[in-house]
Amino acid sequence: MNYSHWIKKTIPNKQQMKKASPNTSSTTKKKIIKEELVGIRELYKEEKWSQLIAISKRNRGLFQEYDQIRVQGRDINVGEAVLINSGDNHEEDYVGIIKQIVSVMVPRTNKYICLCNVEWYMRKSEVIKNHPKSNEWASEQEIFKTKLSEYILAQTIIDKCNIVTCKEYAELNEIESNVYFNRLSWDLEKSKFRGYDKLQKFCLCHQPLNPDRKYIQCDSCKEWYHFECVGIRQEKMGSGHYFCSICK
Repeated sequence: MNYSHWIKKTIPNKQQMKKASPNTSSTTKKKIIKEELVGIRELYKEEKWSQLIAISKRNRGLFQEYDQIRVQGRDINVGEAVLINSGDNHEEDYVGIIKQIVSVMVPRTNKYICLCNVEWYMRKSEVIKNHPKSNEWASEQEIFKTKLSEYILAQTIIDKCNIVTCKEYAELNEIESNVYFNRLSWDLEKSKFRGYDKLQKFCLCHQPLNPDRKYIQCDSCKEWYHFECVGIRQEKMGSGHYFCSICK
């Protein structure tokens, strides 16, 4: 996921247009339109979608916006979460929210390109590179919201997915592979979490809840502890009471 960069284009200013004769003005406008149409084809080849959309909006009939799109036999609406093909490793496909659905016609081809503006979520495998300690408390199905949005080809969408809260995720009896939960944002510029200090911490290790790990509750203080942090093996757990080292 890379930031997009705008291509600067020189366009005559209004003062220059006023000074030009009617014939010159018309010729200049046609030249600008022709240059922009050529630019659209080049931007399509280079997959610079944001710039392509910006130009197509200025040319009537080239740009359309939609509320819904049909991909892989599924109807996908603006605002829904989707899985996006990241390449060969399908276990790590991207996750995003559809913010906009548009089509752009490539001049002289009558070919339409369908694009979606997606707000990205980061996976655990991506954030632990900058924050290794999060590997202990971040779930494998946890994703982190970012402020980065980009246009992608609609055909790279694999399927819908569901994003729930941490509480909703922890209460699920069966968890499907396309279900994720979100409780934190990830600051791409500073490479750090937003909202971490507000999360409730558990156990002797004082970490946020990780739904993937096993916990036991003290019958006295009602605090939750990781099995491994208090030296308990699940197979040795009976139906009796448990008291933490502080309450014994």
